[in-house]
Amino acid sequence: MKILIFIALIICVIALVITLMLTKVEDTSYSSNKSMSNLSAIYFLLGPIMILVVILGLILL
Repeated sequence: MKILIFIALIICVIALVITLMLTKVEDTSYSSNKSMSNLSAIYFLLGPIMILVVILGLILL
């Protein structure tokens, strides 16, 4: 069990280092409007699917 926790800790540290390295690079083509529209599309598509999964899960229990 301790080895699994150690492996998970190593993966988290590696992910943190990679994330911090990527945030140093500036995205010149970034648009907040495009980002908001993409996020809205994701929420509008995944929202009903998540609700359906929860309802089906409750019915099947």
